[in-house]
Amino acid sequence: MRHPFTLFKKKSNKGLIWYARFWDEKTQKYALARSTEIFVEGKKERRREAELKAQEMLSEVRFETDAGDSQFLLYLENFWKPNSPYVKEQATLRKNPLSVYYVKQNAVNIRLHIQDFPKFKKLTMRELTAGIIKDWMAWAADKGVSSRTINLSLSTMRVAVNYAYDREELERNPFRKIKQATETPKEKGVLTFAERARLLNSKSTDPQAAFCPYSRLAVLLGLLCGMRLGEVRSLMWGDIDNGLIRLTHNFVFMEGLKKPKRGRTRTVPYPAIVEKAIEEVREITMHRAPDNFVFNSLKCPGTPMYEIFFRNALRRELVAIGISASEQKERNISFHSLRHSFITLGRLDGISDLEIQAIAGHSTRRMMEHYSHAEKVIDFMAMRKKLDRAVEARVAQ
Repeated sequence: MRHPFTLFKKKSNKGLIWYARFWDEKTQKYALARSTEIFVEGKKERRREAELKAQEMLSEVRFETDAGDSQFLLYLENFWKPNSPYVKEQATLRKNPLSVYYVKQNAVNIRLHIQDFPKFKKLTMRELTAGIIKDWMAWAADKGVSSRTINLSLSTMRVAVNYAYDREELERNPFRKIKQATETPKEKGVLTFAERARLLNSKSTDPQAAFCPYSRLAVLLGLLCGMRLGEVRSLMWGDIDNGLIRLTHNFVFMEGLKKPKRGRTRTVPYPAIVEKAIEEVREITMHRAPDNFVFNSLKCPGTPMYEIFFRNALRRELVAIGISASEQKERNISFHSLRHSFITLGRLDGISDLEIQAIAGHSTRRMMEHYSHAEKVIDFMAMRKKLDRAVEARVAQ
């Protein structure tokens, strides 16, 4: 007859601890691992104390609740439900609630990229190995799934398995040696100085004439104020005062009006051209109470316009200055590109990094640097002439 448990040592943040792995008659394996909370210390390493503790724990062992016996796919599906223990724990204990979109996207990853892998069928959590995970990565790549999507789906599985391992419901973690697929993310497109000038001087050609001022204002808020799409959508009349915009909230996809990103409010100054656009919208807006949205939806009053309006507004404004829809796609220009353009061009315009960082709401200089794409907007031939003039001036001295 097998001994009811075996002992092993496991390193934790506090030191080396004795763990017990208990024998499961049903599976004929040492399956469930639990901490004895006895530190490995002294000449005899306190092994006898750990054995006595494990003996006491025998009556509390319940293998039927062991996550290791759970079907892997079923475990994943339950893990990424909106009311799962993990989602609740993040909101209540960690004070870091997961976005509705993030939870839903992980569920989509399971449905589209994970559940059809043959080796995952009827696989239990305990049977999952690093080899099977690597086989899935190769299978997904062979089906044409991008490296970016593979890594997102890998995270869907990794977070769930890590959670079970941290709760000591799994005795090993097969993701420990799994590396992400190599990906080359496409850099966000930005506008050049010339394109910005054309955009500021152009007349909106929105076929829906009533929305021309809205389209114009939305684009200018991104390009000249560095505002995110959610910040533009959540903008209220009460946020605008005497040349300044006070950003105190954010409109999040699938969740509605929320606090600002990372809870950071900030003040954004706007130039005269934006003020003119604001006044044009103000003139045609019926509801201008402080708590009314500037971009108020006509179909659903009391909510901002849909994201598709802002994406289409930018597309039309850019087409009007000669940047076709296909070129926009090729250059990876989106509404968020306006924010990248604001930071890049603003720094080259001579606005200090400290000012740019404050307006953009970046907590670190490193993040601001991530948004800068000077090599895409600098006129290198003009720079060459400047260098020639500088050298000539020095030589003439």
